[in-house]
Amino acid sequence: MLVFLRIDINIVAMMMLFMVFLIAIKRLDQKDTLNRAYLITLVVVFMQLGIEAVTCIVNGKEELLWRIVSNVFHVVLFGIAPLLAAVWYLLVRNFVTTRKKTTKIHHIFIFVPVIINGILSILSPFTGLYFNISSLGIYERGPLFHLSMGFTYIFFLISIIHIIFYKHKLLINELLLLIVFNLIPIIGALFQAIFYGVLLAWSSAGFALVIVYIYLQERLVHLDVMTGVWTRRSFDYFMDKRLKQKAVDPFGGIFFDIDHLKEINDRYGHAEGDLAIVEIVSRIKGLVKGSEIISRLGGDEFIIITEDASQERLKALIEDIKFSLSIYNETSQKDYQLSCSFGYGLYSEEFKSIDQFLRFIDHRMYQSKHHEVSVSEDKQ
Repeated sequence: MLVFLRIDINIVAMMMLFMVFLIAIKRLDQKDTLNRAYLITLVVVFMQLGIEAVTCIVNGKEELLWRIVSNVFHVVLFGIAPLLAAVWYLLVRNFVTTRKKTTKIHHIFIFVPVIINGILSILSPFTGLYFNISSLGIYERGPLFHLSMGFTYIFFLISIIHIIFYKHKLLINELLLLIVFNLIPIIGALFQAIFYGVLLAWSSAGFALVIVYIYLQERLVHLDVMTGVWTRRSFDYFMDKRLKQKAVDPFGGIFFDIDHLKEINDRYGHAEGDLAIVEIVSRIKGLVKGSEIISRLGGDEFIIITEDASQERLKALIEDIKFSLSIYNETSQKDYQLSCSFGYGLYSEEFKSIDQFLRFIDHRMYQSKHHEVSVSEDKQ
């Protein structure tokens, strides 16, 4: 019973994280770096909570097998901690500065402490540097225990510094939530370091992840339920963060809508119209590169953002989409044809906002649509 009372907070935190994971895995775009970092962090914290609970259960068991299990699990517990904190830092960094790339110095800063800590963790069962499992199977802290804490929680402190340094890129509620996001596990770890036997380090990290998901989930990349592409809210957030950077990298945009969708809906029903939208988007998703974004702006209106800021890439992608749809029309045996109208352009500093850029390529799309209609009428 005493053991259960020690690990009950871990069990509660694991249950909450498991439920959040089930929700997040369905709602978030796993190709997005920010989402991947969040999900990895969530999984690692879940594992650490479970491992920590097991170490409490086997603590005090004298049998050799249980002492070996305790040593192995403590090695994992100490060894993974800085790696998690590093991922946590990358999660915060990606959230605050979406387009800022990690440099070689960043990689050294991240991986050197992780590697050193991993080596010391592996040596601890033999040297007692971080911990020692006595002949009675009882866990004891080693002389370098606080060094392991330092390797881990330096990343949380750096995260807070990063947030404060780039506070001008955040709304006040985002700023406060991100600071709390990092302070909760730091405070929990301090209590666990000061009061031996208290389990608050990993459970507090778990609760912080749950809180952040509840309050900041709309700031992560979400997918449109029907088509599986980005929602309008996710697109607006991404572009807002991108255009706040000091130097905006050039990019291209393709605005498109689906031709004659109203006729398909009126003649065959909205269910068939939805199938037409899904078919077109599915084909386009197979043609875009991994770094290119497709977002549903509303109804049958979509946009593609490509990092290849060249007219050639935009034209080539449009031609590929038209060719793919022509093949579908030849083989589908449907009573209607699928086609799209396109407007494209390159974003530059001449545009005062992303909305102005969208209006520009939207206008070009309608010019193209009317031109094709005129050509078709002339042929008749």
